Amino acid sequence: MADLKSCAILATLIAVVYGQTPAPACPTVVDRSSWGALPPKALNYMTFPVPDAIIIHTATPECTTNEQCAARVRSTQAFHMNERNFNDIAYSFLIGGDGNIYEGVGWHKVGSHTRGYNSNSLGIAFIGNFEEKVPDANMLTALRSLLECAVRLGELTRDYKLLAHRQVSSTASPGTAFFEEIKKMPHWAANP
Repeated sequence: MADLKSCAILATLIAVVYGQTPAPACPTVVDRSSWGALPPKALNYMTFPVPDAIIIHTATPECTTNEQCAARVRSTQAFHMNERNFNDIAYSFLIGGDGNIYEGVGWHKVGSHTRGYNSNSLGIAFIGNFEEKVPDANMLTALRSLLECAVRLGELTRDYKLLAHRQVSSTASPGTAFFEEIKKMPHWAANP
């Protein structure tokens, strides 16, 4: 990670010297210690960059404050680890109604979000149920920032496919209303 930070600093300095505007910084992510994560039972690492980003909804109540969202993320982790017997929370990242991005398993680690895609995709879950409505604008902005950051950091390929969970799994996730919105987004792929 130190090499990546050094490269980012060098790129910014070069851009400033040559009068170019540097790329925007990556969004702030609420790290695991800040939301009160339990340690994972085990870690599995994946090769990156990955070619897919899969959009999911948690199908839980929404949250609008950092405290509510952190509680939802803790509850989701407990459910995944205790009821589903996963090694950790299933998702790479979660996006709350407060506009924050919460670190799930994070970069480079295999989640448990989509059978057959876990080791070659980022699983990004929106906290809430989006069957009948689209996530708020602040949540969608957070998604765009996270995806742009993932490409800049080399976590996602530049030509990645954006997929809805229902396209690659037998599920209603991320909800009908949200699926229609995802179809309008850059990188959405009709055929996974």
